[in-house]
Amino acid sequence: MATVIPIDYVQENQEIQPSMFRHSELFNLLIECIFKPYEDQQEQLLWLKDNMLNLDAAEMWHLDFLGNLVGQSRFLVSFNVEPYFGFEGSYQSDTFGTVNNPSVGGYWYSYNSYDKSTARRLNDDEYRRVIKARLIYIHSNCISNDLIEVINLLTDTTTVRVQKPNHGVIEIEAIDTTGLLTYFMDRIDLQDNILPVASGVSVRLIENV
Repeated sequence: MATVIPIDYVQENQEIQPSMFRHSELFNLLIECIFKPYEDQQEQLLWLKDNMLNLDAAEMWHLDFLGNLVGQSRFLVSFNVEPYFGFEGSYQSDTFGTVNNPSVGGYWYSYNSYDKSTARRLNDDEYRRVIKARLIYIHSNCISNDLIEVINLLTDTTTVRVQKPNHGVIEIEAIDTTGLLTYFMDRIDLQDNILPVASGVSVRLIENV
């Protein structure tokens, strides 16, 4: 790759300045103010040249660019945002209701019980982890280590446990405080699946640790 030499705009201007302006402090300050935005932009572009595919350094629009390269949107469609009856510590989980107070507790979670029009916009940290998980999924051969690594990224933990109690069955034990694991488990049979699991294998999330 060719080396790009930064341009010193002020120095280049001084080389072509008429002698009557070279010793004018006010004129030189004016020239520096004019070229400062160019120098800043040049610095940013040179950084981007060296870090275009650096996922760990990317932020904001840069992350969206990298996400588009691997087919992962920042927006998660049909993301359930309401509390439901579930395990303690799970994302948006709530207690079971009572006869005396039906307003207590969360509803029973099912495909028919939440608003499918909802969507969630991932922040930069979440989006970076989901992009990394998408990259693993793209290159995975559906081995256990790949699945564990993806789940660790989605839950932002290192305490995930994956077990195979029976042939064709995978049990996942994890803390899912953000709901990303639950979201992608619900979409395991859809086109935007991100969990590296072989076709025909049943996956279930068991009580969190």
